[in-house]
Amino acid sequence: MGCDIHAHSELKINGKWHHLSEMRIDRCYDLFSKMADVRNYDGIEPISKPRGLPDDCSELTKFISDEYGTDGHSHSWLSSEEVIDLIKWARKKFDWDCFEDSKQFGYLFGNGFDDYEHGRIKGLDDFRFVFWFDN
Repeated sequence: MGCDIHAHSELKINGKWHHLSEMRIDRCYDLFSKMADVRNYDGIEPISKPRGLPDDCSELTKFISDEYGTDGHSHSWLSSEEVIDLIKWARKKFDWDCFEDSKQFGYLFGNGFDDYEHGRIKGLDDFRFVFWFDN
């Protein structure tokens, strides 16, 4: 049985997290290993172990997660800095062979998330990825 990821990007605006989009991330166990130590068959050092859903996640992300019930597992999230590190790691590791293109994670106002510079977009406090897996 395979394992898939359900990932959502969230934006923090005026101190509150909002759902931006559901991301389409292809099944790639090395990537899952790096993100949260899921299906880590090759000893890849994860950014973190699963942290659970953030207490302050957007209502929509929480709602979608709740719909998975017990089928969803290893809930976690990555900060904007961790997302940027993940994208840099993936570019080196895969030359993007697991991905359709270098914007696999979606866009932040027309640019890739790795192009984000803190404070560059007026009114945007931060962004993060919130995700979980199912088998």
